[in-house]
Amino acid sequence: MISFTLWGFAQQPERELDSLKYQLKSVKGKEKVDILTDISKYFWQINPDSSIFYAEKSLKEAKNEGSDDALGDAYNALGNAYSSKNLNETALNFYLKSLEFRERNGNPLKIGNSYHNLGLVYRDLKQFNLAVSSHNKAIEFYEKAKRFDLVVLSYNRIASLYNQINDKNKALEYAFKALNIANDNNIDEGRANLYNLIGSLNRDLKNLELAEKYYLLAFKEWEKSKDSGGLSTAYNNLGIILDEKGDLQKALEYYTKSLDFATQLRDSSGIATAYNNIGYLYARIKEFDKALNSYFKSYDISVKTHQINAAHNTLNNIASTYLKQGNLEKANEVLNKALKNILTVDDPSYKQETYQLLSELYAREGDFQKAYRYKAIELAYADTLYTQQRLSSIAEMQTRYETETKEKEIELLKKDVELKELQYQKQKSFQQVLVSLTLLLLAIFIGTSLILGIIRKKNKQLAEKNKELFEINQKLKESEKNLSELNATKDKLFSIIAHDLKNPFNALIGFSDILERNFNHLTENEKKEYISVISESAQSLYKLLDNLLQWTRAQTGSINYIPEKFKIEPLIKQEVTNLNANAEKKKIKVCVNTSPVLNVYADKNSIATVIRNLLSNAIKFTDIGGTIEITASESKEYPKMAEVVVKDSGVGIDENDIDRIFLIDGSFSTKGTANETGTGLGLLLCHEFVNKNNGKIWVNSTKGSGSEFHFTIPLA
Repeated sequence: MISFTLWGFAQQPERELDSLKYQLKSVKGKEKVDILTDISKYFWQINPDSSIFYAEKSLKEAKNEGSDDALGDAYNALGNAYSSKNLNETALNFYLKSLEFRERNGNPLKIGNSYHNLGLVYRDLKQFNLAVSSHNKAIEFYEKAKRFDLVVLSYNRIASLYNQINDKNKALEYAFKALNIANDNNIDEGRANLYNLIGSLNRDLKNLELAEKYYLLAFKEWEKSKDSGGLSTAYNNLGIILDEKGDLQKALEYYTKSLDFATQLRDSSGIATAYNNIGYLYARIKEFDKALNSYFKSYDISVKTHQINAAHNTLNNIASTYLKQGNLEKANEVLNKALKNILTVDDPSYKQETYQLLSELYAREGDFQKAYRYKAIELAYADTLYTQQRLSSIAEMQTRYETETKEKEIELLKKDVELKELQYQKQKSFQQVLVSLTLLLLAIFIGTSLILGIIRKKNKQLAEKNKELFEINQKLKESEKNLSELNATKDKLFSIIAHDLKNPFNALIGFSDILERNFNHLTENEKKEYISVISESAQSLYKLLDNLLQWTRAQTGSINYIPEKFKIEPLIKQEVTNLNANAEKKKIKVCVNTSPVLNVYADKNSIATVIRNLLSNAIKFTDIGGTIEITASESKEYPKMAEVVVKDSGVGIDENDIDRIFLIDGSFSTKGTANETGTGLGLLLCHEFVNKNNGKIWVNSTKGSGSEFHFTIPLA
């Protein structure tokens, strides 16, 4: 992520500090406040406690001086000092106090700076919606002060915030706003960083051609300014893009140039990164000796500079290379070293990779017990990473929702300001007309007509604005309701996928891995058992994905409902035939009692899906040797409707669950009488399809006494 500095303040040499302290003896008032804030600024990175000390002296002098300008600067200095010590809550209080005095004083540049500092501290407090709002306010005041360089900076800050919450498209939007203003106002400073940010966002979005284009623009800017650090970054980024595009020779050339610049700057992190990337590239083209040579250089630098995660990642790469060479002894040595230091590593993906390599090593050595144990640990880390990513995704979605809601609130406030401005203009116009009437008694009729015309015009504008504000409020309420419903649906889908997708995948991965590595050592019965488990897991996954696909298509309106006249009996018998094998496994008798002349008018495919799901559920929850009866007849309760009933002698449904089985936030999956698995979406899909065909669906059931599922569809 690109980092900018608002003040552009370089650390002052010590002799300048002595000069500032000497000047304190001969000044007072606002001038003394300014010198004390400069001294406080000097200590930001060196000694935060000293920074706080001089900022407090600045505030004491400002209180004696008494002006809003001095008090605003002093409170801002205290906010900066506490921020340098990472005491963000305290810094926030001082920034808010500073803003209060600066708004009273009215200097737009200083007000903009206060809002900018609030944005930074809200970012550190993870309150992203407030951070975005503060930077937008800063832009408003920087524009009034005509400080377009700071407008560029604020747009860049907002882009970085959206990048931080993983909203790459929104981040790109603000990055381009910053770039356009920089170009319109001939602002060269920071343009290379903007190009680099836009390149990185496009790389994250897999727009590799655009990413390369903007990385090259950044490179040209840094080349023009002879910025060695920037050139090192540009070459490394271009190398990554070309590596991903498959141009390995050119990628190696760029990595090597990045290494040269990092070496000139004595940038240990940059040198280690370059060597690691070069090693990874050599490993891909199977020049293993060169790969190992680069990896060991990267590892030595990372260890010396205490880059724990980077060093561990390189150890994994070294072990992987030895495994590719078939040098199991060396791989074992390196992985044991990695295992000793694994508790100090923060990144769980690096730990997962270590255990994956250990599992592979021991499998190749024939020690399948250890291989299986490390594979289990690797899968546990994979599960943990999946959970973390899911929680992170939910948090990002919530933050985006709050940020967008805040932006809508700002738009409403702007409309409110426009309304108040119109009211003010109306009052002002009315007063002007009254004065004119007093001075021009002879023109009273003309003046009256003028007044009425102006009032009518303003009232019309006011009515239009009120109507517009009302419509915006209604849309905002609808948007909030839709977002809440989408959040509920999203949470349920995450729950279904996490619950029903994880276990089959774990079984598929675990048992197929055991089969692959131990095939020649397993008995025939064990092989059949493992293959049976894999088959059942695959079928479970297929059912989940099929139901999920159909439900999603129904929600997005991509299913074409084409009603037609057809006989219901052949359709029911066809679905009974399709599921007969499942019923025979449990020795369940399925009876069909329908009229052969009963015609209905509905979408045939969706009704087939409903019958299939209800019959599948009946088989699932009916004990061995049970019975299932399917009837179809004209409904006695609902005129001009056919009623289909699927009745089973199964386990029934608990009374507390009946009212919620057809709802997205209440659907659930339960094991069948033969331990069959479900998807949690079947009944939800039935409810959706019956409603689409203008029918109703309900259930009558008692726990332990079987269930009757009813649904209606129109008669032909």
